[in-house]
Amino acid sequence: MEYQRTLAGKVVLKGEGIFSGKNIRVEIEPAEENEGINFIRADLPEKPVIPLKIENIIGLEGATAITDGEHFIYLVEHLLSALHGLQIDNANIYVYGEEIPLFDGSAYPWVKKIQEVGYRFLLIPKRKFYLRKSFQYQNGVSKIKFKPSNTLKIKASISFEHPLIREQSLEIEINPRSYINEIAFARTFGFKDILFERKNKGIIKGGSLSNAIILDKDKVLNPEGLRTEDEFVRHKILDIIGDLFALGYPLVAEIEAIYSNHRSHIEALKSLYKAGLLEEIESRALTFLLIYKKSKKYEQT
Repeated sequence: MEYQRTLAGKVVLKGEGIFSGKNIRVEIEPAEENEGINFIRADLPEKPVIPLKIENIIGLEGATAITDGEHFIYLVEHLLSALHGLQIDNANIYVYGEEIPLFDGSAYPWVKKIQEVGYRFLLIPKRKFYLRKSFQYQNGVSKIKFKPSNTLKIKASISFEHPLIREQSLEIEINPRSYINEIAFARTFGFKDILFERKNKGIIKGGSLSNAIILDKDKVLNPEGLRTEDEFVRHKILDIIGDLFALGYPLVAEIEAIYSNHRSHIEALKSLYKAGLLEEIESRALTFLLIYKKSKKYEQT
């Protein structure tokens, strides 16, 4: 029994775009019932609106983008992860540029700001997708399994030939409390040689040790080190939560992702959607309230 949820106020964050190197402003405003999540390219004269739905999402190498076929916004996955993890159903997101800043490489900056303004519940049932039956997607070494469930459970496995990563696996049931305490703080990561190569080629014009975990051959280059030993696989789950929201509604399922990436996440969801295996269900709720709460899990971020 749940109501739809939006923000109780406006959220504003500004940061450097890793691709453009430009300072980009993002504003999230409350929206009314059944409006869903909408991205607006506020830097353009026509201010095109791009609704969050599966046909508007593209999975790329190392990122997820939203597009109406003409206009693009890149790196939406961490923001979508925060909205999904905090169960925000309706919001209008004004982006003054072609990408969402990475900030510290996690979803925590978004979570912190959203918690500061609080949530507003709307007097209309929350919409969710449930699985009609099990489904499996595989492309190369990436494999994603979907099973019917009454809650969202995610198991992720990753493998990298690096002494600090190697094989990592984590399974967790996702709700706002577990998301805030166990997932939101986990940062994206990359390797120094690849980062320098992309900078030299002009692929990325921004980015620093403040935007991600950077690794050389045997250690973390960030002075503060890791937030948890398994921060890498925790970030994989953070990305999965963000990419799952590409459907526009929360997906209630048990999901196992093996060596997956943004491209395979979105391809799997599009295959699932086209197969007609999703059933949209409304849930009824009994209360109406505002919630103001700050995370105590990771205040030092």
